[in-house]
Amino acid sequence: MMIYQGNPKHKHPLQPGRRGSLCPKSISIQPQKLLEQSILGSDGKRYATCDGRCFCAQEGVPPDHWHGYPVGWREVPENIWREWKANGKITRRDLSQYW
Repeated sequence: MMIYQGNPKHKHPLQPGRRGSLCPKSISIQPQKLLEQSILGSDGKRYATCDGRCFCAQEGVPPDHWHGYPVGWREVPENIWREWKANGKITRRDLSQYW
């Protein structure tokens, strides 16, 4: 079972001296549910989409504990975003807005 475990460096306000992309203050789905709906990429990371944005999750310690953060579409394996586009989960506008 995968368990979402948040990381403070991706939360508002930006943490001094810490790098990382900030998660949106609100998304229409809970992080655990987003993780459960994610797709495993060939790089070992998991990818999910919500509200036109893409999120990436990496496994942490202990095993099966994941933390996620927003990424640009260029970081998502092409086969994954093409599948989402074909299935109507994302639009061309989503891709261009967060590329």
